[in-house]
Amino acid sequence: MLQTHPAPYAVPPVSNSMSQRVAIARTLCIAFMTFVHVQPGIAENVYDREAGFFDIVYFVLTRLIGLSSVSLLGIVSGYFIVSSLVKAGPARVVAAKLRTLVVPLVSWNALMLALLVAYGMLSDNWRDMPQATPLGIANAFLALTEWPLVVPLWFLRDLFVCCLVSPLVLIGLRRSAPAVFAVLAAYTLFGTDWYLMQRPQLLLFFAIGMWLRLADIGEWSLDRALRPLLAGLAIMVAIFLALRIGRVSIGEMNETLRIVLDTLLRVTMAAGCWLLTDVLRRSHIGSLLIRFEPYAFFLFCSHAILFKFGGILLRRVFGNYGSDLFAISFFLQPVLAIVAAIIGMQLVSRFALPAFLFNAGKGPVIAKRAGPAPDRKSVAPQIR
Repeated sequence: MLQTHPAPYAVPPVSNSMSQRVAIARTLCIAFMTFVHVQPGIAENVYDREAGFFDIVYFVLTRLIGLSSVSLLGIVSGYFIVSSLVKAGPARVVAAKLRTLVVPLVSWNALMLALLVAYGMLSDNWRDMPQATPLGIANAFLALTEWPLVVPLWFLRDLFVCCLVSPLVLIGLRRSAPAVFAVLAAYTLFGTDWYLMQRPQLLLFFAIGMWLRLADIGEWSLDRALRPLLAGLAIMVAIFLALRIGRVSIGEMNETLRIVLDTLLRVTMAAGCWLLTDVLRRSHIGSLLIRFEPYAFFLFCSHAILFKFGGILLRRVFGNYGSDLFAISFFLQPVLAIVAAIIGMQLVSRFALPAFLFNAGKGPVIAKRAGPAPDRKSVAPQIR
């Protein structure tokens, strides 16, 4: 049984070990996410190809781990916004999220637009430019009904929506958590075309994080409750691998079945990644991940831009997906993105305006492995 301690009007501080695990989770999930956006350079769906060894590795890192990492980031975001709502109130939380989520969303997409214009002038390739209509421009910067220019940044847009509705979710969870989760499960299944969120699942995971904080579930009690989900994770991985090896198109499956399978994968993957953070926290790798965490948000925002233009050059050297050397490019690009994020953030943080626009006004502060850990208010801007 989970040991819970309801706290309707106050939120206890986060322990040092929990804070360290959250830092590891952020870094780990964002690093895995970068693999999703390495461009294959071919028109057809790479998941439809006959599965060799690298095809399986690619599928595991992109479809199984990379995409599913968003779920844990959403849970962590919801976990930390509760204290912000209790201490600062909804109005101040929304104002803060405009600075830490919407400003970077617009700024990074504006940078992408400038680079696309420069690339178009040099190559006469204007294919990726947004439609010159009010809605097309709004989508390019804010992802209202379609993906933004920097595709991964839809997460910031959806996370801001989660923050907007978080006061209502908080009230609902305090009154009847089962009812709230029933409504959000229905929204996950049927809300794709409502344009409220690009990924309706995120609100469900966000609410799970809020509930965990409200229930004040102990860290070790939570770990014990999550361990049985590892068996579920093994089953979901086996199902998705069978689909990949059998060349069954996930995108062409029944919509409801696809969403159910995807949600189960993300829930169990989030549990597995969270349990992994405790193992890593006790290792040298965990220390490195904690030290990199202040750069994680910058990596999240910048990596797809680097892959878009740097990938053009790398594919000329290593070829497209399917070539013998593409694996080198696939593993090299995330490493280059990490290095570029460290250098880029160091440069940007020297000046107040660029830091405000591209890193929510935050400079690089090296995290410490030990010592008191402040209660982080939310998952933004370091996907905090």
